[in-house]
Amino acid sequence: MSAEQNIARRQLLLLADNELLQLCRCDTMRGSGPGGQKRNKTESAVRLTHLESGLSSFDDQTRSQHQNRRRALAKLRREIAVNMHESPQPWTEPRPALKSPAYPLWLACVFDALHSAEFSLAKAAALLNTSSGKLGKDLARDPAACQTINQERQKRGLHPLRWN
Repeated sequence: MSAEQNIARRQLLLLADNELLQLCRCDTMRGSGPGGQKRNKTESAVRLTHLESGLSSFDDQTRSQHQNRRRALAKLRREIAVNMHESPQPWTEPRPALKSPAYPLWLACVFDALHSAEFSLAKAAALLNTSSGKLGKDLARDPAACQTINQERQKRGLHPLRWN
């Protein structure tokens, strides 16, 4: 990934919701599953597709299109953090909270290290200047990240990690 693309990833992750939304195609549809008459008659489900990268996210958890759009934007930030890579850099600040605007940047940094280390947690922790135990505890707070890491480990023939 070029330096220009690296800057683009950081900028994308730091954009305000309305600015990121302007860079996406937003499709609405009827939600599926239980939820009553309102859910099945209104287009409350939201799929966002980042036009430049093609990355997308979907949410239909609530009956509110506005809430689903906010949730889909958070999921899209995670997709950008996990799937747009650059060379690993150490993270020098404390791990941000899951809902912090800086969290996707931290997650992107972690996934850069994991990709570089072929998803070895110990090697990635060394690249990030932390211990594997600390990195494991920090990641365990994000079930979606843990699932993605174990999927990538499985593709490489590695045993899944246990997240306690």
